[in-house]
Amino acid sequence: MVLSGGGARGVAHLGALKILEELRIPVDVIAGMSMGAIVGGFYASGSSPAEIETMVNSLEWNQAFQDRPPLEDLPFRRKEDSDNYLVKFDAGIRDGKFALPLGLIQGQNLGFILKSRLIHTATLTDFDRLRIPFRAVAADIETGEAVVLGKGDLATAIRASMSIPGVFAPVELDGRLLVDGIADNLPVDVARRMGADILIAVNVGRSAATGNS
Repeated sequence: MVLSGGGARGVAHLGALKILEELRIPVDVIAGMSMGAIVGGFYASGSSPAEIETMVNSLEWNQAFQDRPPLEDLPFRRKEDSDNYLVKFDAGIRDGKFALPLGLIQGQNLGFILKSRLIHTATLTDFDRLRIPFRAVAADIETGEAVVLGKGDLATAIRASMSIPGVFAPVELDGRLLVDGIADNLPVDVARRMGADILIAVNVGRSAATGNS
């Protein structure tokens, strides 16, 4: 199965998954980009479409798109964890020069929430060992090259795939700065390399929505 990016329209991926489950059509592999990586990654790790829908409609998910969590709402241990996790990177002077962040939203809170929701995958570093083999697709901000993520930390891979340039700061991974994988918005080729023979591709990108695909 291939799930495209498309912002809020990506919620439509959940409807496709619900129908497949109702028809008892198995999903053997998933490749996703941006919102498709969120839905695909959570589904591959064991969340049901209903559970993912509840998450993306929650107040917590809305707060994911802010830089700092409302610490007054967190118990002491989570306050301590979030303080340790967050790296507050605002505009200022660094190395004697004025510097701006690489995105309007640094994404620390988003990363914290993803890691919290995917804690059951924390010790799993090979995405082929998820309930359903999964790949997230991002892009190298310097070269524009598509980067397929199939190993490492699942939450970080999802975070990298949805880092819209200029909105979210890139994710540094293996010496690369990774952003929303606009180089391959519907990664059909990735799913084929994973061994898929029959593909179900859900394209909710802007070109699909405007009829230009």
